[in-house]
Amino acid sequence: MSLFRKLKKPHRKQKNGAILFHTLKARGQILQSLGRLEEAMETYTFSLKTSERLFSEDPENELYTDTLRLNLNNIGNLGNIYQRTGNFVLSRQCYETGLEICQKLLDSHPKNEFYQIYAGNTFNNLGELLFAMGQLEEAKEKYEKALKIYEKLLQNYPEDTEYLSDKEMTLNNLGILFSEKGQKEEAKENFKQALEILKILSKKKTPEIKS
Repeated sequence: MSLFRKLKKPHRKQKNGAILFHTLKARGQILQSLGRLEEAMETYTFSLKTSERLFSEDPENELYTDTLRLNLNNIGNLGNIYQRTGNFVLSRQCYETGLEICQKLLDSHPKNEFYQIYAGNTFNNLGELLFAMGQLEEAKEKYEKALKIYEKLLQNYPEDTEYLSDKEMTLNNLGILFSEKGQKEEAKENFKQALEILKILSKKKTPEIKS
């Protein structure tokens, strides 16, 4: 009998859930450190989908909120590792799994900043992956989705350096993509916008010298 079938009372469910998530977290990290990435991905994916289900049943439970965010980050980081090591198929699977869960969360929590920035960053990472795979039109679509999310966040937080940096990164990626396609004007416009953001960021990082 599985652990979750035994969880009949709320307090027992929460206690056993905490034990389960701690165990899965440790198992995934150990497998990842040993280079057994496919097994780590299976562990992270199972934990992610389980925490998403439990969170949907009890959205006020801080345990499920925390583990859900942790699992999203774990599966995203694993996607980045796969991308760096050239395993594009499994990298894409990680990104798409994270986005699938994240989109469900955004449907019910559209103003949640964590889910928005996670989706934006994952769309950008997926765009980079698709660009490396030579799928330029799909990559462009993902970059543009990421850009829309960053622009939406910046409407509410126009001075946020993290969101500005993310927008600059995606604009630069779009510039590279358009350059690769031979669309020089589009590339130039995206590089220009990216440069304008870099100028803003450099001013924020430069300390003011008082006379």
